[in-house]
Amino acid sequence: MVEADDHNETADESLAGLLEDDAEDLYEHAPCGYLSTLMDGTVARINTTLLEWLGYRRDEVVGRRRFADLLSVGGRIYYETHLGPTLAMHGEVNGIALELVTADGDRIPVLVTAAVKVFDDGGTRLIRTTVFDARDRRAYEQELLRARKQADRERDRARTLATTLQRTLLPPTLMTVPGVDAAAYYHPASPDEVGGDFYDLFPSRTAPGASSSVTSPARAPSPPRSPR
Repeated sequence: MVEADDHNETADESLAGLLEDDAEDLYEHAPCGYLSTLMDGTVARINTTLLEWLGYRRDEVVGRRRFADLLSVGGRIYYETHLGPTLAMHGEVNGIALELVTADGDRIPVLVTAAVKVFDDGGTRLIRTTVFDARDRRAYEQELLRARKQADRERDRARTLATTLQRTLLPPTLMTVPGVDAAAYYHPASPDEVGGDFYDLFPSRTAPGASSSVTSPARAPSPPRSPR
């Protein structure tokens, strides 16, 4: 029991040593970006992770730039017309897709969550913002979109081929039968498959000059139709 207690105390001391100054380190080197801004968007604090993503020094951002200045043109417009007013009215926004612009001009797709912090005096307020790197997610979404477009193109080509082949099953002209209005009709079994029922006129061998309506032998797996 004594050895077990000593082991637990040693483990607790080791854990306490690891956590002694981890709060600041967690903020600065978290796997996501953190920043705090005034209500007008001026950056008051920003963590090291986000600075490294952007390629700026801390003194180039804090007190000198607004959060909107770090966004793409479309992101700035969205911030001014939607994000900023929503924060002022409701105090929070969640999972907003934006693009950051780095010091080199590259773009980083991100997801932004922000909340307004009201201090005890009731007047001073800050916007605390968390920024998540969405580059892998964007690449995955783009790959899915490319695959979907490719599948749509393949399906369109198959339908075009099926339609062309279906039309070749119709006779170019019908024989003329005195006193009879005749027309060819083709009922496709599917927009993606070749086949179906169509009807045509053929000379009757039983009565000269007469004709009969018969079903073409071209038939899809659909249920048989009665000749008309």
